[in-house]
Amino acid sequence: MTSRLAAMLLALALCLSSAPALAHDFWLERQAWAFLLRYGHRGAEALPLDAAKMRSLTCRKDKGATENLLRAAQVSPTQLSLTASCPVLSAFLDGGFYSLTPDGEQNLPKNKVPDAVKSWRSKQFAKWIDIHSPLAAQAQGDEFEIVPVSDLTKAKTGDKATFRVLLGGKPVSGAVLAIGHKALGETDDHGEVRVKMRASDVESVAVSYRRAIQSAEVDSEVFEASLTFEVAK
Repeated sequence: MTSRLAAMLLALALCLSSAPALAHDFWLERQAWAFLLRYGHRGAEALPLDAAKMRSLTCRKDKGATENLLRAAQVSPTQLSLTASCPVLSAFLDGGFYSLTPDGEQNLPKNKVPDAVKSWRSKQFAKWIDIHSPLAAQAQGDEFEIVPVSDLTKAKTGDKATFRVLLGGKPVSGAVLAIGHKALGETDDHGEVRVKMRASDVESVAVSYRRAIQSAEVDSEVFEASLTFEVAK
């Protein structure tokens, strides 16, 4: 067996065995009157955020029209910041196409990478909610999103809360939910999973899901989403 063939088989094995799971966080958080959108590992140093891949930063209010405030955000190498009053704020980052090769990943579809072993489309979503808003428990219309089923105004640290995961507005089963990169469960046939609240101030739950497709560009779509909120006292 040639070394190149061995490398290709190893790459394929790694790709097939890996869960579609949360290599990096993509999340919204609130500081004073500003929102920060970051990428990396929450609680650690933020990684570079490619603002060119951002597609929306949507503010939803209890009254009035929904607004895409992406153009109003201030961009820095590791974050987007937005000064606004939004009971619900959601973001969409289109990671584009990725292909795995024996030499590593390339941000290209497989029809443009001759030695591609596996390929996928990456889409990442982030949402922050004010748990006291009537909008908090409503689906916001993002392609992939987490919606609280439990009343989060009553869910304190150590309590369990149920979350529903929607893909295209419909519940999806088999999505992996995690807190702090620790997988805690998969959604059931109703798209729901119940987990224990861990944080004492701000909680962030994340979910990932891989959907197989067949096209000239990719073999699958990988969806990731986060939901961040202040924990009830």
